[in-house]
Amino acid sequence: MAVQCLLQSREGEEPRQILISQGALLPLAKMMLPNKATALSGPPYIFVSTPACVQRCLSSGVLQAKSVHDYLSIIILDKADLLFTYGYEKNLKDLKTHIPKRCQCLLMAATSSDDVESLKNLYLHNPYILTLAEVGDGKDEIVPKNVQQFWIQCSYRDKLLYILAILKLDLVQKKCGIKSAVLNAELPVN
Repeated sequence: MAVQCLLQSREGEEPRQILISQGALLPLAKMMLPNKATALSGPPYIFVSTPACVQRCLSSGVLQAKSVHDYLSIIILDKADLLFTYGYEKNLKDLKTHIPKRCQCLLMAATSSDDVESLKNLYLHNPYILTLAEVGDGKDEIVPKNVQQFWIQCSYRDKLLYILAILKLDLVQKKCGIKSAVLNAELPVN
């Protein structure tokens, strides 16, 4: 098994909190590179890191380039509008050679800029752009008609019961099984 999801972010706190809440975090933040190799001997499904650290892990053999190319199915570039600003342009361009064409790529950005356009041209093949309107800007639909959104209001105590029922009754498509995840020391702890 190999890394199937690569989440690249300038700040890793949000993904880190989600993974901790799911009990799926393998904390590598303070590990030295040789220890990371040992911890990744059975690679995780999700690797949360900066583009620079992913490139270092690939060049040092901690992550096997062939394994990434063979198994990677999704790459998420969070805060895509800021990645070039923080100096990751070369890393992202170099990393592109390891990403298979079949890999799904998600660019998340608060703003649309030339940097986002460059990343879109570099990583996306047939992009679908979802632009959410600001609340109160006068537009009739906040979420486009072809995007479905559902929610259940319940108490914190009942949340797990509802999730279990939804999954067991096959009311949502199940696509995710997270065994472990990795975080990078370059990401801020706060």
